[in-house]
Parts: sequence; structure tokens; C-alpha cells
Amino acid sequence: FNGHDFIPQAFNNGAVATLCDSAHLAEYVDRREPIIAVDSIEEGLEKIVNVIFSDITAPKVAITGSTGKTTTREMLVKILESKGKVLNSDRNYNTLWGNAKVLSEYDDHDYIVLEFAMDRKGEIGWQSRAIDPDLGAILNIGFVHAENVGGIRNVYETKKDLADYLHRSGKPLVLNADDNWLKKIEAQYTYQLLTYGYEGKDFRLINSDVSLEGTEFTFAHEGEEFTGFIKAYGKDLAYNSLAAISLADLLGVDVKDSVKALKEYTAFEGRFEIKELNEYVTLVNDAYNANPTSMRMSIETFDDIFDESEYDRVLILGDMKELGKVTQEQHRLLGELVKRKNFTKVYYVGDSYKDFGLGEKLINWYQAEVIVERIKRNVRKKTAILLKASHSVGLYNIEK
Repeated sequence: FNGHDFIPQAFNNGAVATLCDSAHLAEYVDRREPIIAVDSIEEGLEKIVNVIFSDITAPKVAITGSTGKTTTREMLVKILESKGKVLNSDRNYNTLWGNAKVLSEYDDHDYIVLEFAMDRKGEIGWQSRAIDPDLGAILNIGFVHAENVGGIRNVYETKKDLADYLHRSGKPLVLNADDNWLKKIEAQYTYQLLTYGYEGKDFRLINSDVSLEGTEFTFAHEGEEFTGFIKAYGKDLAYNSLAAISLADLLGVDVKDSVKALKEYTAFEGRFEIKELNEYVTLVNDAYNANPTSMRMSIETFDDIFDESEYDRVLILGDMKELGKVTQEQHRLLGELVKRKNFTKVYYVGDSYKDFGLGEKLINWYQAEVIVERIKRNVRKKTAILLKASHSVGLYNIEK
């Protein structure tokens, strides 16, 4: 649909003015309400956002990356809430429109934490110019939205726009030093740069361990070792934690205070959420979304926590969407990963079953729900079930 078709409805609902592409202006010349003609809606919105929020004094943090944006944002918010009043984007407010709505709620906050998402080329640069962040982080580069932008190189170029903007503005940046794509930015960034990860120069990850209690990780910073713990599950969470700690460090928060604050962090619904269905069956709902990186991390975390000597282990997986030309390859690689593990039973929902290449095919998530219910009713030995797929597959609906 075309947003211009909703201009009359917007005015009827109380809008006081609207942007209108010059090409559509003739359709609305008879209206009496203020209509601002622009050559590009996006550039017009960019300028409006930049001007309206130019008087905000709180530091604005921008977080982007193919995976882990929301987790890192929530971790940073948890840290900063111990120091002041934080304004942050809700789960789905990560476009320019959404972030502009978040900024409209600014009311003498001490910190602003935003996600910068993308589903097309140029979107991160567009948000950066409009919002003018004071510091930022790029977490990783992966195949998420590769279909929309023409491949992973264009994902990298689009995410890199945040680094380019901060560099031109003389502002600090946080990078994952273990990501091969981000190493290119690290080599070029001449302003204040913090890196984290096993190869991180500023926050060096030493070890991470996942159990049913949560995730423990050890890292070194300025010659001192720290051990952190979060009540959430996944080796990738050590990376998210270090990204949040690095950003907090740039905002003046002592590392010890950040580590302490993260002990209060808990994962939200649909992100490796562990639920006891009865005394025998444990369901792990990690089906909020999926991409090759998060799928691999989820399976490996599940494999670590639920040992085959104690549990029957059931995988219910589904398609990873928006991978474009690498769809077949990535689902084949997923199948190879699963084959290397000793899982009791594997089910698969989606069109990429043939590429995945193993297990029993299911038509939709309703069939998967029937299987979970059957296991729940009939199994009398310790059994763990993992749900993981892209959001549109629907597995997240099971046992909601």
C-alpha cells in the first residue's frame, strides 16, 4: 500500500500536518490542513527528526548488528537504571519512525538507548543522520536481511554507516573484535574505539559457561579479571554483556557496577525461555526469531545444558527467513550441525526441509504443538524440547 492514501484518515484522527511527496501533492491541493511537500519523504523525516530533537542533552546510544540488538539494549538499560533515568526503545521501535516516537517521550532522562535496525540499504545511515547518536556499537554482521539488501556485503556496508557517521563526528564506537567483517572497521577507526571478545583489546573475553542456573563469563579489563553472571542462557550472551559493559564504560559507569547490575538481568519471552511442562518434560522456547548465527548458538547452548546422558533431547526447528541466495546453503549447514549432535528426535517445519535434510517434516506449527502435547502427556523420563525458527513459522505460539 501507499502511505499517501492514508493522509485523509490521518487528519480525521487528529494529525495537525503531514509530509507529502511532491509527486502526490496534486491529489490533496483542495485540503485546508498544512501539507508539507518534499522530494523525498525519508529525507524530509530525517531533517524533521534532527531539528525537533536537537535540544536533547542526554547521551544517545545507538546499537546495531545482525543479532543481539534487543538483548544488548536491555542489558545496557539494566546497567544504566542503577545510575539514572533511562529512555529506551521498545522491542519493535527500532526504525527511524519508531525511534522518533521514543525520542518524543524524552523528559529530562539521563540516558537514551536505541536500537538501529535495517531491512534495506542505507537505513542505518539515514537513522544516524536523523538522530545524531553520541556513541554506538556494532555487534556483528550476519545473513539477517541479506535477501532484502542483496547479500551479506551490503548488510556490512549498511551497518558500517553507523561507524562512518560516528567517525566523521568524532564520537566513540564499540566493536566485536571477533567478527571478521568488523575487523575491517577496527583497522580504519582512528577515534575512540573499544573492542570486546576473545580478541578484544579493551574487554577480553576469557571464558563463558552455560548451565541451568544461567550464563557465567570471565573477562579481563585494564589488567583486572572480572566474573559476571546473568540469569539467561547462551554463550552469545557473554558477547552481549561485554558490549553493554563497554558502552556503559564510555558513559562513565564503573565496570564492577555494570557486572553487579547484570546479575539482575533476565531474558524476555521467546528468547531461550526454559519452562517446566511437568516433572519430566522441559520446553525451551527460543522461537521469537532465527538466523544462522542465533540458530547455531541456540542448538549448541541446548546441547550444553541438557546432557544426552540425562535427557532425551528433541529438536523442533523451522525455516530461517530472508536469507536470499544463501537460503539453501545455510539450511544445509544447519542440517550438518544437527547431524553432528546426538539428538533423540528431530522435527522440521517449513519449505527448507529438503535442504535441511533430516528428521520428520511437519506442515505447520499446529502439528508441532500436537507433538509437544503428546510428549508432555506420555513421556515418563527426563526430556528436553527446543523450539527454534523464524518468527513467521509460528513455533513461538506453542505453550504460550
